[in-house]
Amino acid sequence: MAAASFGLHDLYQQVKSVAYGIWRKRWYMMAATWLICLVGWGLVATLPYRYESSAQILVDTDSLLPSIVKDLSVEVDVGKRIDAVKKTLVTRSNLEKIIRRSEYLERLGSNDGALNQLVATMQDDIRVISLDGGMYRIQYEISYSRLSDRQRAEVARNVVNNLLAFFLEGGTDGSDAGDRNAQEFIDKQIEDYAARLNAAETAHAKFKQDNIDIIGGSSSFLSRHDQAKEDLRKTRNEIGELTVTLTTLQEQIQNVPATIQNAVSSRSRGGGDEDPLQGRINEQKKILDKLRNLGYTDRHPDVANVLRLLKTLDDEAKVKQEEVAAELSKSASAGKNSISSTETPNRLYEQLMFNIIDTRTNVKRLQQRETEQQKLIGELEEKAKKVPEIEAQESQLLRDFKQVRDRYQEFLSRKQDLQLRIDVTDSDESISLRIIEQPNLPTRPSGPPRLLFMSGMLVFALMSGVGFALVLSVLRPVVLTVDQLRMQFDLNILGNVSRSLSEEETRQRSMELLMFAGATLLLFVVFAGFIVFDMIGGTG
Repeated sequence: MAAASFGLHDLYQQVKSVAYGIWRKRWYMMAATWLICLVGWGLVATLPYRYESSAQILVDTDSLLPSIVKDLSVEVDVGKRIDAVKKTLVTRSNLEKIIRRSEYLERLGSNDGALNQLVATMQDDIRVISLDGGMYRIQYEISYSRLSDRQRAEVARNVVNNLLAFFLEGGTDGSDAGDRNAQEFIDKQIEDYAARLNAAETAHAKFKQDNIDIIGGSSSFLSRHDQAKEDLRKTRNEIGELTVTLTTLQEQIQNVPATIQNAVSSRSRGGGDEDPLQGRINEQKKILDKLRNLGYTDRHPDVANVLRLLKTLDDEAKVKQEEVAAELSKSASAGKNSISSTETPNRLYEQLMFNIIDTRTNVKRLQQRETEQQKLIGELEEKAKKVPEIEAQESQLLRDFKQVRDRYQEFLSRKQDLQLRIDVTDSDESISLRIIEQPNLPTRPSGPPRLLFMSGMLVFALMSGVGFALVLSVLRPVVLTVDQLRMQFDLNILGNVSRSLSEEETRQRSMELLMFAGATLLLFVVFAGFIVFDMIGGTG
């Protein structure tokens, strides 16, 4: 009995120590609780409301067509038809129609990636449930955060309404699912072959345009090639003739002096005519400009001769100016005649030089023409080698075009036959569908359970705060009683002294206790505010 009492007392001391340690870290506990609550409640508050709408349909299979339809090889299988309608109800084509009919959904699927994700989500959220007695329920639940609560409710009802319309259209449509699938397949093939036919026509037209000078046959190449060779032969003959002429002119100019020495009286130079020496200088400058325009550098023999002659003429002009100045300074001998020699340009030399320049120009022009004609002949010879290959390619393009055209016409014919069969099958009225429950506009969200989440978050935050304070107290423990002190230290304890609090300390502890209670009360007030906000939002 004493051992049991000692155990209970020891347990009591341990619990008291833990409780006191937690109480010492109460503000850390309160801060952790507040932080977890605010973050958790904020996250829960951001969860969008889910709105669900549904409709109920009765499928009546009592009315059947007379057995005369068997003569048309049309079988009426109600169960198979309803199953086919259920499978095709949430196909991508139907969902894209629903999205295009809704302004809000179309805004959500503004691009290809968003549209694919929206279609996949709608396929998961749409349910067609079979009930007893031929009843079917169509349900759709939406939770897109980008839409408001009212918009989500409207979208849910509109989607169910469109699905209901698709279900009715599919159920009253008497055509077999296989015929419908075959019609879709043939339409797709016709579209595919129409695109391939247009591509084949475009490819053939482009091929003819790119090879318009080859498709005419090899005879046109032969005449063009012969004409090009004849033009090249004439050009080479002209180059040869001009080369001989140029050689002759160059040999002649070697024996002709560039200038001629003349004796001139000083009185005769006083006339008003232009100075012959200056005229020669101008002529040589013109010759120099022509040579440089031909691309000759100063090292070319002809350019060097002209530059040398120009230097000689410039020196002579300077000497002449000095002589004129000397004559004017001699007033005593002003009436006498003075004889000086001067050089005049050799007209024959200049004419030969002009002929050489003109001949060289013509040679360069003909050489350029020769190069272009050789290039043209090479191109014609290369194209002539490709004539058989190009003709074979054209034949292949024509065969492909005819094959695609035949397949296209065949699918058109099959489509007409299938359409006749579907028109006959459409007369089937074996199924009667009645709407038992119209799509409703949800006024309250179907989820998520925010109240449950917020309450759980509050409990979790309180437990986390206590745990956090407990961890802090364990890391920095405090001894409360003499027994705990004996357990911690192996020493003799003479006694203990109780601490008496002053009035100031007592008042300070009371204030801290009130602040802690106020913080705790405020936490529950904020929790109540979130609950009220959730209730108001849920009813809106």
